[in-house]
Amino acid sequence: MDSTASFDLILLLQEFGQASDRYVEATGSLHKTHRTEMNALALIMRLERAGTPPTPGEISRALQLSSPATSAMLGRLERRGHIERLQIDKDRRVQRIKLTPLALADGRAMFVPLAESMREVISHYSSAEVELISRFMAQATAGVDRAHSTGPED
Repeated sequence: MDSTASFDLILLLQEFGQASDRYVEATGSLHKTHRTEMNALALIMRLERAGTPPTPGEISRALQLSSPATSAMLGRLERRGHIERLQIDKDRRVQRIKLTPLALADGRAMFVPLAESMREVISHYSSAEVELISRFMAQATAGVDRAHSTGPED
């Protein structure tokens, strides 16, 4: 691939990220939910689906928040009825964070329009193309994470 095409693709990925940010900001504002809280809810959902509700420490590390900031955010989510703190491990000192049915319903209200829009876009591609795009997006996400972990060059 020539460098112009690579550069154009990188610009499109930036535009996609910015469009996603605009959606999250507008949706969060409408539902009085901060971006960090929305990221936490998405993380909790992803980890629950993988089989284990996260601990506050796991949420803190994943979102790169301090312990006090994580505690404050979890307190806000708990007061809104979006999470429960459970002691389900053998070590009763360990808290696990689980989404409530209200959080799932609110999440659907916030993100079903986006999911439907994305499904419509995806429907124009073959299964093989969707597989290729999915592989690219996973690798692109890993690339962003790698760049973030190493930091900008001096």
